[in-house]
Amino acid sequence: MASRSPTSDEIAMNAYIHGYAGHSLVTPHTALKQLWWTEERIEDKVTKRFVLSKLRGAERDFLRRPLAFGEGLTDDTYLDWILTRSKRLFLILAEIGCSDQIFGCIDDSWCDEDLPIAWEDVAGLELAYDNDPALNKRFYKTQFTFLLRTLESGSHIEYGPQEHIPMEFLNTLPPASSLQSWDRIHFPGEPEKVFCRRKYALEDGAQETFIRDMQSAQLLAHKHIAPVWATYASDGTAYSVSNFVPEHTLQSYVDHRTPAQLMRVPAERRPVLLCEWMHCLADAVAFLHHKGTAHGAIKPSNIIIDQNNKIAFSDVGTLHTFQQTKKMVKNETHDYAAPESQKSKASHVPTLSKGGMFRLSRLRKLSISTSSSASSEAGYDSGYVSSSDTRPSSISLSHSSYKEDDLAMFAGALDSWSLTAASTPSSESPPSITSSPAIIPRSSPLDPTTLRDLPVAEPEMTDIFSLGCIFLDIVTFIMRGKLTDFVKFRTCKIVSPEGKSTVDASFVANSGKVEEWMDLLEEESMQYGESIYRGIPEILALIRLMLRQNASTRPTASQVRDQVCDVLALTCGVESLCCADNVWPLAELPAGRHSPTATHPALR
Repeated sequence: MASRSPTSDEIAMNAYIHGYAGHSLVTPHTALKQLWWTEERIEDKVTKRFVLSKLRGAERDFLRRPLAFGEGLTDDTYLDWILTRSKRLFLILAEIGCSDQIFGCIDDSWCDEDLPIAWEDVAGLELAYDNDPALNKRFYKTQFTFLLRTLESGSHIEYGPQEHIPMEFLNTLPPASSLQSWDRIHFPGEPEKVFCRRKYALEDGAQETFIRDMQSAQLLAHKHIAPVWATYASDGTAYSVSNFVPEHTLQSYVDHRTPAQLMRVPAERRPVLLCEWMHCLADAVAFLHHKGTAHGAIKPSNIIIDQNNKIAFSDVGTLHTFQQTKKMVKNETHDYAAPESQKSKASHVPTLSKGGMFRLSRLRKLSISTSSSASSEAGYDSGYVSSSDTRPSSISLSHSSYKEDDLAMFAGALDSWSLTAASTPSSESPPSITSSPAIIPRSSPLDPTTLRDLPVAEPEMTDIFSLGCIFLDIVTFIMRGKLTDFVKFRTCKIVSPEGKSTVDASFVANSGKVEEWMDLLEEESMQYGESIYRGIPEILALIRLMLRQNASTRPTASQVRDQVCDVLALTCGVESLCCADNVWPLAELPAGRHSPTATHPALR
């Protein structure tokens, strides 16, 4: 008895007794074998020997006779017809005990191409001498067991209410709880090819939207956007199937700190892998913008990672069907949103005080008179937002250069930057923040209420800000191995006019803290000797550009991708990148919209 292996029931009982009945160890981790009547199985099953075994003596002799309706035009026999045109039909008749009725069906020219036979036409098969509704119903239901329509790449199938869907489920769950509602499946006879299935409710008029969004997603095919491999609908519910099978979202991956797939990577290779992710994500966003589409929902929960550490966007955020069944992470959309996305929340527009205006005017004249020399000596100023048109055509992303030169020149401006409410009486109308070529210190973040004066941002520009937030999370994970310190560092309390306090960890509301955090990371990167860390200051300088309050001064996705590529290849010595050869020029935008590159030559 001691040597006998416990049964599955005993394992389940022990799990229940000891309190871990829901643990994955008591569920099978491989596909449950299920027999499907696939084309191959039917071919192997329905042979001459099988047909003879289902018929009596006189009926067997009838098999060798020429077809009654042939009229000398063909030499085919009834057996030939069964083996070439009616294998499924014969299986159905054999299953319901009416094998002998195959001859009458053939005389009426029924074959497999006529399947499935509609309910109102089943009586025409004359399965019994007297019409038998019960037998007709059995035939109607049984035919779907042998009639399987298998999904193929790029296909969409509308399955009927009685139709069997040929797929099997794997009883494994990903570590990310938000992904556990995405089923893992495989198709008959191919247990090694695992797919991910997502479910969508088809409400009134939603089917057309579903089809349109899925077709759009299939047109936006990129190796770092989870593909829509196929789709289908059944019983008022639609499904998409993808061959990208995620284990984690970026959020859960970082929260785990030591995810299994990352631990399989050699320690010295891990920071390189994470830096490569930034290039992959930037390339995917550049591709979308090349296609004239903004992502619209770049945040950690919309970025997924598979068991091989391949990263991808789970979908395109502007395709609303995909957002239906997602588990929303509290405050995530707000935290990673660009400032222009929150400008509607503004209650008033702050303006400069008279003293601040005077000092800012002097500062502006100084910046204009020294712009040519400053641009050649110190490179482009990544620490300040400038709305002037006197920008150099190329930049240096060295953070140390502007610290030494520009910060000294503009130090006095930090003290002169004071804001007063728009309701403050003034004898003269103050200029808006963006109507003059003012230079705004990076250590004094714009209040979201000032965004009424900023240029209207295109959705592509908003993507860049959110992508910059993602980049900073990745760099923080490289340097600290977690994000909790960063979140605590930038979180602030906001008190409403009613006296209620709320916690805000958004990048917009805490941009000053975010800048301080980047300075800390830059200093820490100097302590490491590995070549990959030499690129951290340059990546942080790029992130500063991406997080600019003025959307029109942010780089484009292609510029971001190219800059990350240059840093990894030239500074860090990374030999190859999976997306290095891609070129995504910006698509022509509709009338009334302008390309971000028109106002941002900094990275050209």
